[in-house]
Amino acid sequence: MNLHTMLGRRAEDRCPVRVGLIGAGKFGTMYLSQAARTPGIHVLAVADLDPERARAACARVGRIDASAASFDAALSGGNTYVGDDSMALVAANGLDVVIDATGSPTAGIAHALAACEHGKHIVMVNVEADVLAGPL
Repeated sequence: MNLHTMLGRRAEDRCPVRVGLIGAGKFGTMYLSQAARTPGIHVLAVADLDPERARAACARVGRIDASAASFDAALSGGNTYVGDDSMALVAANGLDVVIDATGSPTAGIAHALAACEHGKHIVMVNVEADVLAGPL
């Protein structure tokens, strides 16, 4: 069984993988573009230092409704919450996986450690953090 099949089943079961994205720059926007077209994924929240940039990225890729007023509203409504508090995103209830696409080694390391503390999966799209901290 491959990932596409498993995500398809999650979509059919209405139990998508709930993703929190930190960073809506180049790599973050590329992820949003793919997530919007991948069944079985719900981008629950996006955190960026500039929330308007994150909303614009969601609008630009289409299919991501960035109108949720809170994490809880996004969880129950199927849309996406956008804010500037990355640590609140990591701690949000219902989130399955955190993606760090910030490009900041300090922020990426903090996000990875916080994700571990909150029992969340972490995907690092942050080569700068990897170079600085490596397997530590």
